[in-house]
Amino acid sequence: MKRRSFPFIAVVGIAGLLLTGCSGQAGLKALQRDATLEDSLPSSITLSEEVNRDSSRLLAAKDGVRYVAVQSDDARTTCVAVVPPDENDWHVGCGETRNSGEIINVSSAKGPYLTILLGDDSDTGKIESGWIKISDNVLVSDR
Repeated sequence: MKRRSFPFIAVVGIAGLLLTGCSGQAGLKALQRDATLEDSLPSSITLSEEVNRDSSRLLAAKDGVRYVAVQSDDARTTCVAVVPPDENDWHVGCGETRNSGEIINVSSAKGPYLTILLGDDSDTGKIESGWIKISDNVLVSDR
């Protein structure tokens, strides 16, 4: 009996490790904290139906511009909303959620708001000239 239980436990343990390794991260870490009042998006900002407005979290603010992330309920899609102080020239870009690397690169024809939303654990050690890291997940252009 003892002989059979050891291989069974070993197989179950290995299977558990394999499943854990494949599960991956669900969405950005910044979206996993409790929401505050500053996290909410203005009602004038429209989002695609695939993302959940209640998931919005402020990632950063620079020069009065707010950078807010939202995601789909299954965390496969993550968006960044770029909200200037007057809230009129806002824009939103969405992409496939990743553990690292670029999720979406957004710009606006109405203003100088070039933004890159990055996945968690992105290597930003070699940021291209003209970009500034303002949070773990947001790069903005200084152009």
